[in-house]
Amino acid sequence: MKSTLIAMLIATSPLANDKTICGPSDNREPSYDTRIARASEMKGVAGCTVTMVGRSCAISAGHCVDALEKLSFNVPRSINGQPQASSAEDTYYRTKDFLRYENSGPGRDWAVIRVLPNKITGNYPGDVQGFYKVDLKDKPSRGESISITGYGLDGADMTNNLAQQTHKGEILKTRTWGAKSLLEHNVDTMGGNSGSSIISVATGKIIGIHTHGGCTEKGGENKGTLIAKSKTFKSVIEDCLAWEKSLE
Repeated sequence: MKSTLIAMLIATSPLANDKTICGPSDNREPSYDTRIARASEMKGVAGCTVTMVGRSCAISAGHCVDALEKLSFNVPRSINGQPQASSAEDTYYRTKDFLRYENSGPGRDWAVIRVLPNKITGNYPGDVQGFYKVDLKDKPSRGESISITGYGLDGADMTNNLAQQTHKGEILKTRTWGAKSLLEHNVDTMGGNSGSSIISVATGKIIGIHTHGGCTEKGGENKGTLIAKSKTFKSVIEDCLAWEKSLE
């Protein structure tokens, strides 16, 4: 039953390409970061991961675009592997008039969205759940400690399947060529982690977006988009945050 459920979720997921653990064991741990939401289609309950970077502005992966309709915060643990819905007060929806993204493979895969106020409380998600600052200037160094938090599949502990988990690792390499800005890392992720922010442990700021797998039991690397060297991604984030000033 467990394997059937996991296989079904992978088959219907837009992010099956990011399901890789770096090494022989899955070292993710349960987490409860209110700033990070599970994204899904309007009638769905799971899909990708989104992080708030302002009162209304949020970032994710470009290949998650079909799942960036509903954002669920403070997600309960799963029951028998089945993802549970958040309360109505913790559920938000993307505005239809702002969606900017690229989906051109590792190093050029990102999305920026605006989120509407909650239908019950009238509050923007960033005002209630909080948000991260984004490092738009500094290029991180190889070996720098990072963390990734998201809503990935988990076939070993079904209470954590598509519920929030986190893991720390390090940057293995950064590369920039043409319009691509790639960050490679060894943090454990699974399908559902697409769009998770890559956060510098030293600064607490977002430096990238996790998008693709590549790790194996023997090591390897997972991949993401580095923000500081991605001119378009960085510019769209800045534009979204500048727009938020009109909310004041």
